[in-house]
Amino acid sequence: MRQKALYFYVAIITVFIVFIGIGLPYLLPYNMFVDGVIYATIAKNLAFGESSLWVLRYTEIIDPEFYAHPPLAFWMQGLFFKLFGTSGLIERFYSIFAIFAVGFFVVRIWKELTSEIYTAWLPLLFLILFPRFIWVAANNMLENTLSIFMCCFVFFYLKSLKQHKIYLIIGGLSLFLGVLTKGVVALFPLTLPFWIWLFTKKIPFKKVIADTFILLGCVCFPLVLWYALSADAKHFFDNYLLHQMLPSISGKYAFVSSRFFIILIFLKESILCLIPVLSLFIVLWKKKKLDTIKKHQKDSFVFIALALCAILPIMLTLKQSSYYISPAYPFLAIALALLFQPMVKRWMEKINVALRVFVIFKWMSCVLFGISIMVTIALNGRIGRDEQLQVVAEISSYIPNNVTISIDEGTPCSWRLYDWLHAYFARYKNISLDQTNEHTYYLHDKRVEPRLPLNSYILLTKVGEYELRMKRTE
Repeated sequence: MRQKALYFYVAIITVFIVFIGIGLPYLLPYNMFVDGVIYATIAKNLAFGESSLWVLRYTEIIDPEFYAHPPLAFWMQGLFFKLFGTSGLIERFYSIFAIFAVGFFVVRIWKELTSEIYTAWLPLLFLILFPRFIWVAANNMLENTLSIFMCCFVFFYLKSLKQHKIYLIIGGLSLFLGVLTKGVVALFPLTLPFWIWLFTKKIPFKKVIADTFILLGCVCFPLVLWYALSADAKHFFDNYLLHQMLPSISGKYAFVSSRFFIILIFLKESILCLIPVLSLFIVLWKKKKLDTIKKHQKDSFVFIALALCAILPIMLTLKQSSYYISPAYPFLAIALALLFQPMVKRWMEKINVALRVFVIFKWMSCVLFGISIMVTIALNGRIGRDEQLQVVAEISSYIPNNVTISIDEGTPCSWRLYDWLHAYFARYKNISLDQTNEHTYYLHDKRVEPRLPLNSYILLTKVGEYELRMKRTE
């Protein structure tokens, strides 16, 4: 069985790499969603001493003190920058590391549930069928790091039910690390003891209460201790609560108009996984073999409920985005895969590993995996067709790094483009853009009215719709 399972693990990893590369812009290291570029910039600044552990920095102009998210993900990614430099591949490799860590814990959770590991490739297959999970994996989102600690908690909690209680403490500390990554949204796995009691009756309700209090203690105690003993930590958390958490709850940062947005996106993203599940139900119903899926049915309900707990609380605020769902996907993948486990296991037992087709498949998967890695490395430094990246690449040759340049105020339609400019200049050249003050260099967007008098500046170069100018010296 071990040799049979190896073929499937290789295939899943290969499909994952290929899926990331389907949209070539995601494979190019320099093309990434703007939030991912911002997070990489903050981590890079931390790694090279331009900020500190509790006083993070984006640019000199925008968020010179960054309090929008807790710091742990930036600390972890900053270590990658510290060790490997500033290449555009660093955040890509960090994201892949995070997703492989999630996959590792999914496999360990599967073993705790089924007492075997040979079919653990099945939840991994379901996991990569969620398009948004792949998108998050490719774009350096904080949910990558958060998912590690959420899956880590579930693994250690399940392990604590069978072995030493120390695993309960380790699980609680995993929740603490999740809170230190993304805030209170990381507390949704606290519902796991309740769901296990409700659906499986494997633990008494007294244990649900006791474990929940212990887990809350593991989260709150280090936070309170840090808050009380470190002035820097206290300053950070005070600002995080004041400028991020409370405004988000009050609806100040509204991204959507309906609280049901997150549910609609979740259903849309789950179509690829729900189709085989519904097909399975129909086939088994017609053959009157629905008992086949009952072996792990109760555990499946537990993980469906856990996945929903990762999604439904987001409805409390209008600050919603499709990638917020990502931490729910590993648990939903496990839930759906559990229904197929008995049939897949019997099917694998019947496979003849001596068949030539499986040997060819294994080697083709390995070769394709190697090619995917080599292509990614070969594309390092290529910037694709992104207009803002072209501007950064060409204009940077005319100005030194570590400076601040003036730009126009922009219009509503150009603000998002300016977000990319801010992010790319800060990430790759450590250059800040200022829409208020006057500096030696001025980047003028010809699509808007100039903020500064053009005749006071010498034209250095033109790149698309942009002009780089330098202040005249008298």
